[in-house]
Amino acid sequence: MAGMQGRGARPCPTSWQPGSGHLLHRYSRLEYYMPILRFTPCCTAGKIQDCFHRFPSLAMISLHTLKSIKTLLAAASVALTCAAPAAMAAYPEQPIRIIVPYTAGGSSDVIARAISDELTAELGQSVIVENRAGAGSMIGTAYVANEKPDGYTLLLADVPFTIVPALYGDRIKYNAAKDFAPISLLGLSPMYLFVNPGFQAKTVAELVEMAKAKPGTISIGSGGNGSLTHLMAELLMLNSGIKLVHIPYKGASAAANDLAGGQIETGFTTMPSASALYQGGKLRPLAVSSPKRQPDTPNVPTFDEAGVPNMTVQSWWGLVAPAKTPAPVLERLNAAMEKVMQSPKIKTRLNSVGVNLPADTSAKALQNFLNEDFTRWADVVERADVKFE
Repeated sequence: MAGMQGRGARPCPTSWQPGSGHLLHRYSRLEYYMPILRFTPCCTAGKIQDCFHRFPSLAMISLHTLKSIKTLLAAASVALTCAAPAAMAAYPEQPIRIIVPYTAGGSSDVIARAISDELTAELGQSVIVENRAGAGSMIGTAYVANEKPDGYTLLLADVPFTIVPALYGDRIKYNAAKDFAPISLLGLSPMYLFVNPGFQAKTVAELVEMAKAKPGTISIGSGGNGSLTHLMAELLMLNSGIKLVHIPYKGASAAANDLAGGQIETGFTTMPSASALYQGGKLRPLAVSSPKRQPDTPNVPTFDEAGVPNMTVQSWWGLVAPAKTPAPVLERLNAAMEKVMQSPKIKTRLNSVGVNLPADTSAKALQNFLNEDFTRWADVVERADVKFE
């Protein structure tokens, strides 16, 4: 057992005597790690042996056996490494759920059901839409964040996904920036600043001039405290240096109706929420928050054109998965969604709820929107001192 020598030396406890000339006993590898074996009598004069006489069962654990165990462990590791891609290649092997954190019938629900039909055909597995509404999207979002990251539970996310963290901080049960991985950007819809047709200001510049002349006298409605329409109002005030009176409503439609009725003077909303009133001449748009003018409203300037910078903001919808979802699964979903979003049916369904098909629907495009919105809304909430309990 020459390979076992050299770890240390001791005189054999049974046969060594001073001046006897007996060889020193060399520790075996097991003795080195298990000191109890060092006290087993085993050596005879002029020989070096392993100490297994008192513990015959341990004699089976030789260096050769240890090497065999290492070989088996290495083989198992390689097998597991190779098995993971093979398992991912079979994805999906069961139905996939898309969680919508709102009740059925809204824009998010319509978009989720539109892509689920096409994604089912693309993946060869059923894609089921499940509504888990409550707490301003937080219930459904938290549910997905805590699901197994295997690609079988996805989330239909939208703007509140990035606003809620700014309002609630660590009071929510998930970290939207870290607990999810982007899959695809699904749709965009800009915000319009509307006024009542009888309102004196005909442009954003005139509105700003009036508000500066009489601070705190012009009202601006929103769909509720902490809503996108509320934060857009705060963003307008911050970027233009004016003070308006915020009037929160229970929903964007209610605010639009009161704006048309003259109870309030201005307000933000999307065109789908105000389309009927706009078509009926009961609302007048001053500016749109998209990077370019919209085809349906070519005479409405962007905020940049209207002289108020840093107002390019859009409602967005995206598909995300729990963080740590395996890369092969995300790649499979990315590739499938790229094909799905090219379907003419998708564009038609999106347009039916006033949502535009993005030029870039990739995971990277969605991540860019997330990064911008997380930063923007945290800044607005802090600078405007928005309180939300």
